[in-house]
Amino acid sequence: MHRISLEQWRMFIAVVDNGGFAQAGDALYKTQSTISHSIKKLEHTVGKPLFEVVGRKAVLTPYGESLLAAARTLVSHADALEHDAISQHSEIRSTFNLAVDILFPAPQLWRALSRLAADFPELNIQLHETALSRCGELLDDGTVDVGIASSIPKGYVSQLATTVDLCAVAHKDHRMAGDKKHSLQELEQHRQLVVRDAGLRGNVNSGWLGAVSRLTVSNFEQSWQGVQHKAGFAWLPIWFLEHKNDTDVVQLNLDNGHMRTVALQLAVRPELASSKVVKAFTSYLTEELKDE
Repeated sequence: MHRISLEQWRMFIAVVDNGGFAQAGDALYKTQSTISHSIKKLEHTVGKPLFEVVGRKAVLTPYGESLLAAARTLVSHADALEHDAISQHSEIRSTFNLAVDILFPAPQLWRALSRLAADFPELNIQLHETALSRCGELLDDGTVDVGIASSIPKGYVSQLATTVDLCAVAHKDHRMAGDKKHSLQELEQHRQLVVRDAGLRGNVNSGWLGAVSRLTVSNFEQSWQGVQHKAGFAWLPIWFLEHKNDTDVVQLNLDNGHMRTVALQLAVRPELASSKVVKAFTSYLTEELKDE
C-alpha cells in the first residue's frame, strides 16, 4: 500500500508552481488549510521538511528540490494513463491472439505481423497455427481475438481474406508424372499426403481429400518431404511451392488443368471490433495481400 497518494504529489507540485499554499489552493479549488494539512502529512511521511516559508512565499528545501522531477514524472504518467483510458473507451490491450490456418500465405502474414510489432512495440503477440476446424474452436473458446480459416463458426461476422490456389504435385518418378493428362479419378487411386485436422472436438475432411489411401501429416512442410521421398502425391498451395526449388518434384498434369481454390475468411470477436490493434492488423494484412 502506497503511503503517499497521487493527490498529495499534485498538491506538492501546485505549491511549487504557484509559490504558496493559498495560491495552490486557488489553482486546485481547495482551501489553504487542506493544502497545508496535505503537505504536513507528506513531510511527516518522508521524514524531512519539503518547504520553508520565506516572507509570504513557500520555497523548496534542498530535499524537496530533489523530489520535484520524479513527482512531476509520476503525475504526468498518471494523467496520460487516465486520458487514454477515458478517450479510448476500451481496455489498453497488451496481448494480441491470432489463429491462422496453414493455408494462408506465410510471407504476407509475417509482413503484416512485422508491421504490427513495429507500431505496437509493447504488444505481446500469440500466433496459433491451425488446420481445418481448430481455428473455429479457438474463436469459440475465446482463446484468440482474430481467426483466419476456411470455416468460421456461426455467430461471427466474417470477411473474405484471400483465396488460395493448390495444385497436385508428386515426385518425378511417380506413375502419374509426365506429359500425359490424367483424371481426378485416376489420381484418387494413389496414396495422398494429407494434413491432419488440428481440431480437438471433431475431425473435418476438406472436399479435396479424395484418395482412398492416405498418409496423414501435420503441416505442408511434412507433405513436401513426403513427396520428395516418393511417399505419395499432395495438394499444396501455389505460394508454398513458389519458395521451393526442387526439380525432382513436379506438378501433375490433370484434365482441364485441375486446380483447387480455397476461400479463407477473417473473423474478429465482436467485442474487439473497435480495437486499435485489431484494426491495424486487418489493415496491414489487406495491404500486403493487395501488393501481391
